[in-house]
Amino acid sequence: MESFILNNSKNTKKLKKGTKEFEKVLSEEKSKLNIQRFKGLGEMNPDELWNTTLDPEKRNLLQVKYSNDKKRDQKIIHTLMGNDVSIRKDFIISNALEISNLDI
Repeated sequence: MESFILNNSKNTKKLKKGTKEFEKVLSEEKSKLNIQRFKGLGEMNPDELWNTTLDPEKRNLLQVKYSNDKKRDQKIIHTLMGNDVSIRKDFIISNALEISNLDI
């Protein structure tokens, strides 16, 4: 959060880091931000769900297709959606450096 504020706030760019005034402005900027994390769409309020997911002006719809290798597809689905966390973790770790498009 601090990095975001330093890169995007005009108020902090004018001040020298480490000064009391800088810390005060940084604290004020932090108080203006609200970070929320959701485990799933069902945890969101209706307006948040609309703004982040359902609004046709902002959303992106992508068609997902299976490959011709159904066994491989089923194995990947089981790996990513199954109950065994260690398999999922190993998959993520072994493929992390190859990711080129990640939605966070």
